Amino acid sequence: MRKTLWLGAVTLGLTLVAAGCTSGATQPKSAAASGTLTVQAPNSPPTFVDNFNPFTGEAPGLNIIYEPLVASNRAKGGQLVPWLAESWTWSADGRTATFKLRPGVKFSDGSPLTAEDVRWTYDLRLKNPKVGGASYRAVAITGKDTVAVTWKDPAYQQLGDLQDIPIIRQQLWANRNPITYVDKSPVGTGPFKLTKFSPQGVTMTDRADYWGGAFQVQNLKYAAATSANIQTQLQNGSIDFCTCDVDAKSYVAGDPGKRKFLMAWDGAVVSVLLNNGKAPFDDVAVRRAFALAVDNEAVAKLSSSKLPIIQAPASPSGLNHHVYDGWIAPDLSAPRKQDVSAAKQALATAGYTVQNGVLTKAGKQYPVRYVAPSDTPFLKTVAQLVVEQIKQSLGINVQLVGGPGSNISAAISKGNYDMAGNWLSSGRGIYAAMNQFNGTLTAPVGTDAASNPMRFKNAAFDKLLTQMSGTDDEATLKKLGLQAQAIFADQVPTIPLFDSGAAGVANTARWTGWPDAEKPDYLANTGSGTEFITTLKNLKPAG
Repeated sequence: MRKTLWLGAVTLGLTLVAAGCTSGATQPKSAAASGTLTVQAPNSPPTFVDNFNPFTGEAPGLNIIYEPLVASNRAKGGQLVPWLAESWTWSADGRTATFKLRPGVKFSDGSPLTAEDVRWTYDLRLKNPKVGGASYRAVAITGKDTVAVTWKDPAYQQLGDLQDIPIIRQQLWANRNPITYVDKSPVGTGPFKLTKFSPQGVTMTDRADYWGGAFQVQNLKYAAATSANIQTQLQNGSIDFCTCDVDAKSYVAGDPGKRKFLMAWDGAVVSVLLNNGKAPFDDVAVRRAFALAVDNEAVAKLSSSKLPIIQAPASPSGLNHHVYDGWIAPDLSAPRKQDVSAAKQALATAGYTVQNGVLTKAGKQYPVRYVAPSDTPFLKTVAQLVVEQIKQSLGINVQLVGGPGSNISAAISKGNYDMAGNWLSSGRGIYAAMNQFNGTLTAPVGTDAASNPMRFKNAAFDKLLTQMSGTDDEATLKKLGLQAQAIFADQVPTIPLFDSGAAGVANTARWTGWPDAEKPDYLANTGSGTEFITTLKNLKPAG
């Protein structure tokens, strides 16, 4: 189904970065490096669009065609990993990070990666926020293979933001409109290049000159498989791997010797988003009441019905237990218990009543809408249970509104909702997880919010985030994180339901080498570029 603490050269896939650190020389292919791995495209539509624009493209595989300077290993608590940059150093004031580019990196058209490509890519985001925006303030070339990125304030914990910025070849894109250009021949530094496109499938072939060395997966095919037909394609063996909403329990049970369940504990917590930017959820009393009305243990149990594991009820801190073990405040480790009496009391004390199923205060009614994507059955099922629990607990009739996922996402971004279900938190470190609720990064209702669509604002919380960003001391970061968690749990900007991640299944009849299900060294997730590249690097033909 279905989202940075330390610096240093930590290998993500045990072999990928080590292979790439030697030189840019082409490494010989293994004789076994033949065959095709077929995967479901992330968030797969019924058909694909032939546009590989790295900024606005909708085609699958963009995250393995283009690569960032740095990555993170969410299986190891969000450790930052060198990628196209082989190293970096910080200035004494913690405001500037200088990156040394990895030697021998080439784009798929054979041209070398240059410092100018990096500078241009980062500078574009400063000049054109429509391509993604930036947390940094300036970028400059400081040597033939070095680039310096500068933030306004000390920004040790913001370095991880750069993993979301794929490096683009400047010569190709300098005269293109990054928003409207339709790119049918993508050129990136990633290990695979496009060889065939159709609305039903996209095939990519591995590159002999990739900086990370040879892959035994020679051809990677993305199949258009929606939630309506993915189970069938898995059962008949036409798809080898997916991170998808399927009945994983029955799939694995059908042939446990050749079918494997993988849970990428990526830091996600399935949560009910509350729109803090407008009534009634701009009132913390209402947020607390709704949180107390929900039985998240029952929701967690329902969510695990098709999985061979149980997803644990979430911490009120909003942090995932698997990723943040040792970071979650001890008094917030246990889930928030349903307490209907306390929920009703919270509303009554704040002057609310329920009249004919509608929340009311001082004669004004506050109807509540819960938006859920119709094309994501998992989130829709969770929404139905939460809505029913609120009705039974508080007598409030919450209207459940469906629609295509793209429409629901747009509504959430603009604040046109009261409640919504989604995956929150982040496995990229406690700062990244908490920074999703940074009040300085949100936008008014009616305007797209690139971050913090809950529109939560708390001055004390935001101050802690600034302090967290500016420290590279783990003890200090942990102390500040505990204070931030206390505010989060008290103010209830969302209702954390249960720990989750990217659940996946793999058919091992053709390919082996998948990460360990219990304690993986990296995550298998088609939606995460560098992590999926690492997974592909470690696969080998079965038999």
